[in-house]
Amino acid sequence: MTHYDKIREGLIKVKEPRTLEVLIESFKTMFNLSEKEINKELEAMIEAQEIVLDEGIVFVIDNIHYAIGTFKAVRDTFGFVENEAVSIYVGSADFKDALDSDTVLVEIKSAEKQYGIIRKTLQRNRTVLLGTMKQKGKRIFFVPYDNKISKLVDYDANGHNLEADQRVIGDITAIDDRIHVKITSVLGQADEPGMDVRSVLFVYGIDVPFDDEVIEAAKAVPESIDQNETKGRMDHRDQFVITIDGEDAKDLDDAIYMETLANGYRLYVHIADVAHYVPEGSAIATSAYNRSSSVYMVDRVVPMLPKVLSNGICSLHPNVDRLTMTTQIDIGFNGEILDYNIYESVIHSKRRMSYQEVNSGQDLGSVQPMIDLMMECARRLKYKREQAGSIGFDSDESKFVIDNDGKVLDIYRRQTGEAEEMIEMFMVTANEVVAQQARYAFIPILYRVHEHPSKEKMQDLSHTLRILGYVMKGNLEEIHPKTLQKALEYFEGKPEMPVVSKLMLRSMSKAKYSEEPLGHFGLALEDYTHFTSPIRRYPDLLLHQRLKKYLVHQDRRHEAKDEQFTIEAGKHASSKERSILEAERQVEKIKKAQFMEDKVGEVYMGYISGVSNFGIFVELPNTVEGLVHVRNLKDDFYQYDATAQKMIGERTKKTYAIGQKVKVKLMNVDMLEHVVNFEFIEPRVRKGRRKPNERRRKKSKSIS
Repeated sequence: MTHYDKIREGLIKVKEPRTLEVLIESFKTMFNLSEKEINKELEAMIEAQEIVLDEGIVFVIDNIHYAIGTFKAVRDTFGFVENEAVSIYVGSADFKDALDSDTVLVEIKSAEKQYGIIRKTLQRNRTVLLGTMKQKGKRIFFVPYDNKISKLVDYDANGHNLEADQRVIGDITAIDDRIHVKITSVLGQADEPGMDVRSVLFVYGIDVPFDDEVIEAAKAVPESIDQNETKGRMDHRDQFVITIDGEDAKDLDDAIYMETLANGYRLYVHIADVAHYVPEGSAIATSAYNRSSSVYMVDRVVPMLPKVLSNGICSLHPNVDRLTMTTQIDIGFNGEILDYNIYESVIHSKRRMSYQEVNSGQDLGSVQPMIDLMMECARRLKYKREQAGSIGFDSDESKFVIDNDGKVLDIYRRQTGEAEEMIEMFMVTANEVVAQQARYAFIPILYRVHEHPSKEKMQDLSHTLRILGYVMKGNLEEIHPKTLQKALEYFEGKPEMPVVSKLMLRSMSKAKYSEEPLGHFGLALEDYTHFTSPIRRYPDLLLHQRLKKYLVHQDRRHEAKDEQFTIEAGKHASSKERSILEAERQVEKIKKAQFMEDKVGEVYMGYISGVSNFGIFVELPNTVEGLVHVRNLKDDFYQYDATAQKMIGERTKKTYAIGQKVKVKLMNVDMLEHVVNFEFIEPRVRKGRRKPNERRRKKSKSIS
């Protein structure tokens, strides 16, 4: 056993935090080590974040008593400290000096109830602050744009002539009981078009412009391929290759072709060879790593790669030669994968098609027979996946109709047809076979993993579904995806389906990137990765780079270095993905609030999507979700039943529960918090008309 392991074992046995001096003296005797040797190992443990040294006290990081994580403030009243193992609730009184996004040491007061207190801020992850200048009387104040920042802010105008309602950026110079900032720039008026989205991008650290080095590198990218680059590649330019995407898509990174086999189908999935133009270590590759993904906001896209690549040489436009990485997959009539091959290629797409065009049912001309063949194959793949237990969630994605100023004109739930399902089936199949190849060949890549949901989450879900009339069967500790699939099938076509689908998604573990092939629970697959979108996702680009290096060129000279980089890239991509998702949701929340702002007084039908102790959430068919606060339940005093997930009237016994269809009126929209507030509209009870003689009897009785 190494000195490191001995000391780590000794620390784990210590129940309470001890001073550094006491521990050193103890370990000197226990392990017969010098103070220098002990300090060396302790410094390595601090570097590895296995311990934290704070004011001479050593805290052991075990995720039971103490943990290191990212502080995520939810409001100024509470937040969570999260890492891959735990999520610890922290009340505002225990924030100490931590700001949202800081790396902190948290003391876990109850591992069972998962709450704790922040002991120390280990790293400030926020160096600048976005704010709005607000005027009160003659004074102008700096108000943080991010409402999760609860501290007051003192500012140095730094020569800027500041006015009310300006959106500004300030460098954080110090943090004590207040945040001190120096104003570095004025972005413009807070209410000008596009400022709302720009502000969210800034808060979540999403880069918009590319730096000078990337711009210069992009200038060297050719507009068309050199025919010398096609040498050594499989030539598929004679295939009738097509692309099928959304009508407004500009970065076309996948193209397909299919032909028949005696025992099934041969599918070609051609993916843009981005790695040919973005090699490892290049300025554009480093930028792609930092960005991690393209960001799709309501009214704009922030691309991962410069447009000359994403919309130009890498996009598989029709009627031009393009370099690609191809997966050739043989599929049997039962939907099973018979064989596959992965290689470099060149294609010449013959036709660009849209989902709407394929779903229309109209005659597609000469391409119709291949589309029919593809549809037939996709149905067989889908059946095979469903038999394995793949879970098909209803889409809750919102589609926004916007004008040139970013104003939302309409919102509706995005509908998917058979064309979207077909492409999804083909891309999932390509991702699966590439993951298998990488695992068999010991290529260090990032796998897309989705681990089993926790027993506790499944128990909560089972309880809610039971309330809605469905009993989940089987072992909830080792649940099979088919169990959840059956639950979705039960609610298919029922009013509760959108709510159930959302509840089930919330009960799942979060998908992430890992250097280990841990499987994908939701897809019921042992091997899965992201291969099909190298234009817009860094893990896909890294995979392409590794396939070319290890599979095509058989170069394993830097394997250990590549393995270490893959670990770091997985953590970075997973963290960045969460941040980007939060930013996209925040923009959607803002745009939905803006869309509803001028509709106060209008009445809607919706479904109860959640129940809490402070109110009832109602989702409209257009995906807008609003709150009926308990204070607006005026016909009775309602008790929250957390176990049954219901609100129950004390006197009337009236019940509000998840999945229930309700009529609501829009009361107001809180544009600071971007919360839509509803109130229930109760059905009017029509009283029956009395019979004439009944009225006379009542009248005569009153006279006497």
